[in-house]
Amino acid sequence: MKRAAATMPMVPMARRALALSALSLACGAAWAQSSVTVYGLLDVGVDQVRKGEGNVQGTLFGMSGTTPVPNAMASPETRTNRMAPSLSAQSHFGFKGTEDLGGGWKGGFTLEGGIQADGGVLSNDGRLFGRQAFVSLTTPVGEVRLGRQASPMLIGYYLATTERLGGTDLMGAGLVVNTLQTYQDNMASFLVRKGPWLGVLSYSTNAGVSNRISAARASATSATPAANAATGQIIGGLTAGAESPDDRGRAQGALLAYNGTPFSVIATYHRNDFRGAQVGVASAANGGTFVPLYALDTYTGAMIGAKYKAPTDTMIVANFHVGKYDNVGPLDPKVQTASVGVKQAFGAFELGVQYMQSRFKNFTRGKDSGVMLGADYNFSKRTAVYSRIGFVDDDRGNIVRGTVTPLPIAGGPGALLVPLGAQEVPLFSGAGQNTDARTSIVSVGIRHLF
Repeated sequence: MKRAAATMPMVPMARRALALSALSLACGAAWAQSSVTVYGLLDVGVDQVRKGEGNVQGTLFGMSGTTPVPNAMASPETRTNRMAPSLSAQSHFGFKGTEDLGGGWKGGFTLEGGIQADGGVLSNDGRLFGRQAFVSLTTPVGEVRLGRQASPMLIGYYLATTERLGGTDLMGAGLVVNTLQTYQDNMASFLVRKGPWLGVLSYSTNAGVSNRISAARASATSATPAANAATGQIIGGLTAGAESPDDRGRAQGALLAYNGTPFSVIATYHRNDFRGAQVGVASAANGGTFVPLYALDTYTGAMIGAKYKAPTDTMIVANFHVGKYDNVGPLDPKVQTASVGVKQAFGAFELGVQYMQSRFKNFTRGKDSGVMLGADYNFSKRTAVYSRIGFVDDDRGNIVRGTVTPLPIAGGPGALLVPLGAQEVPLFSGAGQNTDARTSIVSVGIRHLF
């Protein structure tokens, strides 16, 4: 090697060194023009989740063909000890960058992924940047964003809660009505910020709706069949956002918020076009099967919220959400969700309590009601330990039959919408609910912001 290096001509060596120096300077200049930030949050806890024996007798979920299955077998009482992610806040990591273009103009990007730190795997069907992946252009008037983003409804709920929308945040219950109210594929949005005022308008060509909707995921698990053409997939699933000629999955959203001190007021709106997509139950049997129950046309939802921060470090928040599914047929489920939360700081300690109730105003007339107690000790602005103790009760309401098939279903919004594929993150970080039963949790955990 030394002999070969000695016989190498000096001119090419000089040119190579000059080229490397120029490349280094160019990269340094490009980096200096932008500001790139790495950020994230990790939340992991240990908990015990107890689910009472469910009551699915006489429904699709309590039948084997035409044979009834006892509740003790179809929906048994369970107690599970877990290490669970994202109980008090959603774990995530991200990169964001901006470039000042002058004259009030800026270019930027955000790449953000969810992570389940208990197993070191990605959330959102294993997408690397499953929460947000967009490019932006800030103008003197407002900011334009293109790509996968948080919906206006999700932004509104972050402003209208005492918590951080983790798995034990009952004040985010309205979001489970439709997963497309969280993160949306193919979104274009426009944001305007003026002092404490924030306005957002959004449009998506397909926020994440396939022609068959079920609880099937991108990969098979013991509890959920794999998503494919036969089984369908969950709303907002990995491959559900492909645009189609019939505009299936098209979504619009809006937010207007006054986020001031001591008062904040938030109003949001959301609409999705389903274009007759069938909703049903998926099975892994025989390579994947699908039992249709009804077909969806549109979904509309709205939320209003208010927050008060007192000088005594007291926070009081309330929100109210209404949603309506317009189905192809006589059943048009209407959902109402109301919640209130109070948090009080005592130095490094924070104590809080939440109450929520979500109900079908028609359809099954089932409902879910819950209470959550919380305590945090903040070692710093970045590191905290916490505990959550609470429960959610499901009242299954009436047994109703679908418009596509006569199969009977029942349950409150939280318990029923999970097996039908409308809810992406089940209650208590994946614990889910038994129909017509109580689900309770006792947890302690650590949260770190970076």
